[in-house]
Amino acid sequence: MKNRILLFYFLLHTTCLLAQNKADLWWKRNNLRVIQMNLPAYEAATINADSIVTDLVACSANTLLINAGGIMAFYPTKLDFHYRNPYLKDNNVLADIVRKCHEKSIKVIVRFDFSRVHESIFKAHPDWCYISPKGERIINTDMYVVSINAPYVQEKAFRIIEEVINTFPIDGIFLNMPGYQVNNPYEGKYHGIDQNEYDRKRFAEYSGGKALPVEENKADPLFQKYLEFKKATVEDWSERLHKLVKSKNEQIAICTYSDKFVDIIRHESQSMTTLPYWPYTASDNVGNAVNSFPDHIISNASIQQISFQSRYNAVEPEETRIRLYENIANGSGLDMSMMGDMRGYEDERNFPVFRKVYGFHKKNEAYFGKYKSVAKIAVVAPGAWPSGEPMQEYRGIQLMLREAHIPFDIVEDGQISHLEEKMKGYQLIILPEITYLKPEAIRILKEASQQGTHLIATNRALWDSPETLEALFGAKIEKKDNDGAGNYLVPDDRGIFKSFKGQSMLFWKFNLGLYDLSGADQKLLPGVGKRPPRPARDHRRA
Repeated sequence: MKNRILLFYFLLHTTCLLAQNKADLWWKRNNLRVIQMNLPAYEAATINADSIVTDLVACSANTLLINAGGIMAFYPTKLDFHYRNPYLKDNNVLADIVRKCHEKSIKVIVRFDFSRVHESIFKAHPDWCYISPKGERIINTDMYVVSINAPYVQEKAFRIIEEVINTFPIDGIFLNMPGYQVNNPYEGKYHGIDQNEYDRKRFAEYSGGKALPVEENKADPLFQKYLEFKKATVEDWSERLHKLVKSKNEQIAICTYSDKFVDIIRHESQSMTTLPYWPYTASDNVGNAVNSFPDHIISNASIQQISFQSRYNAVEPEETRIRLYENIANGSGLDMSMMGDMRGYEDERNFPVFRKVYGFHKKNEAYFGKYKSVAKIAVVAPGAWPSGEPMQEYRGIQLMLREAHIPFDIVEDGQISHLEEKMKGYQLIILPEITYLKPEAIRILKEASQQGTHLIATNRALWDSPETLEALFGAKIEKKDNDGAGNYLVPDDRGIFKSFKGQSMLFWKFNLGLYDLSGADQKLLPGVGKRPPRPARDHRRA
């Protein structure tokens, strides 16, 4: 009987330990203090494990993100299709970095980039690489952009990752620039939808024999099918990667910019060389990801370089400080990315900021990363990486709310259908020029509206679903593209518009869509058309 009790205790105790270990995934503590050393090829000749660890400890970092492979191997790879860094002299340097980081309780995430291959690989396998509708390649010096559906990404990338996992006791992998490439970011040039033969064949299989589109046109059903295809193929690759990595070690975190089959969603606060200046990149990025993907850990990197062409000048220290504190305030840990290691760095002005903010986070980490939002307002974001006019509309709405100190959540437009209960719990949902929503998301908004949630839509919002626009707002589009410069709005109901004392009209700029609002219950802020320099008092309202 005693033996049975002892055996039962042993089995129970072992099961509890296994369950505890399985749940205790290191990144789930959400206290990341990441420093990414994005090494240029030539720094492989000079990097030193001791100095790297010394600098990480001085900055209170608990996670290092450093190069391993993909474009080039920063270790002595045995794979003939994995281009080895020609500057690599010390074959043991990556192993030394991992070992010495672990001695200081610093986790190591290694970086892979499968978006490009060296010219020597391209010459041996040109069919692995991107080709535009015009027959162009995307080339950066001696690196060629690859096709996601070709053998390099679909087969060889997994062998590279497996080699690294088998060689080094790493804590995580980071995938840079995953997915489909259509731009040359170093030149700011768009090349178009990849027409590689492997892409053609796989899309034909997916679509029932259709040819690849050559233009990105959201109104084209073929392009919508292509968007579905891209999503499906990226998720298929991500799932295969997840199965490989977790079969090796469940404690290896997968980190990249997407959400499916990923443990840590990474985002980036980058400088903008155009005006107007946007001070809320970190709040925007973290808030978007935290609310859109509540089951994930978010890590938003402060990118030190000003641009691809100005990599060795860092953004100003105050900009870095704002980004890092916004990370903490919105529920992320700390993350920064720099070119190379910290020794002999070309612009060291931010080093005191790193030491101070990272030290502050380390001292108080028990209070961070476990927030619960009390916001009753949701702002719908036009994707994870907003751009163009929808971005300006989206940021303008944010700016008004932030400067009025009104709490709000950000929810990515594509995630509404996955957050039905949460969306219906808001008192107000704002759609800043959200032109396209999935049918399921539209259903949720309609039901939320019927249950008492207020909706605000601006500018061209829902223009591709006129029936939804009319059902929700009683509005019909007359002219969605209309230059608003020289137009005015009239805040004539002063019971509502209390902030415009002394003003009879409000200046407007950018697009000002024209709508037939005869079906609306109430009309406010009527518009005034373009005015001469000295308008008559009996102006005509539009």
